[in-house]
Amino acid sequence: DGADFIMVFARTDANVDPKARHRGISAFMIEKPRGQLPQGVSGSPIPKIGYFGWTTWELAFDKCRVPAANLIGEEGRGFYLATAGLETARAHTAARSIGLAQAGLDDAVAYAQQRRQFGQSIASFQAIRFKIASMATDIEAARSLMYSVCEKIDQGVRCDKEASMVKLFASEMSEKVTSDALQILGGGGYTTLNQVERHWRDARLTKIFEGTSEIQMRIISDHILGRD
Repeated sequence: DGADFIMVFARTDANVDPKARHRGISAFMIEKPRGQLPQGVSGSPIPKIGYFGWTTWELAFDKCRVPAANLIGEEGRGFYLATAGLETARAHTAARSIGLAQAGLDDAVAYAQQRRQFGQSIASFQAIRFKIASMATDIEAARSLMYSVCEKIDQGVRCDKEASMVKLFASEMSEKVTSDALQILGGGGYTTLNQVERHWRDARLTKIFEGTSEIQMRIISDHILGRD
């Protein structure tokens, strides 16, 4: 509701071959006052379990008229506009995933060093130490892959496969690392008294948006084996 415009992708050509459904879609910009929806648009926020930093809305369009001047690019090229930035978006999602995982690791390390059981900190227990070592290793592996992909993007090198790889690896890693962090905190990790539960919930979304993990695996396998 704080946005100045809404970007809409809509089908503008109904006579499209069903096998080419990506065609006939156009992109439009609908201007709006902040805190209000434009005429012909209604909607309400969607309650989520995480990512409370922004509000997600479900919108309905009824007799919403958009000036022809608000067409973005060429008519029928909306699909290509929507997918043009996916490499960057997937690298960005990987960076978010890594940040969430790092926050989870930092919380787990701090807790393990101050929490005492049987007369010593739990950071001295091998089970905890090995879990933290694995978490840190996975984070660094994801970070290195993310830097590699970002370098290719900066150089203008196409890297669909690598962008999907880092998005897949980092998001899956983030959910696991934040879950392991919650495990290290024990019962306290499952409360809102510690922020690790928020990292865990937010990490779960990174496996869904900008293409699910299953979509990333399809893209990667298509690059390696060819399209089926």
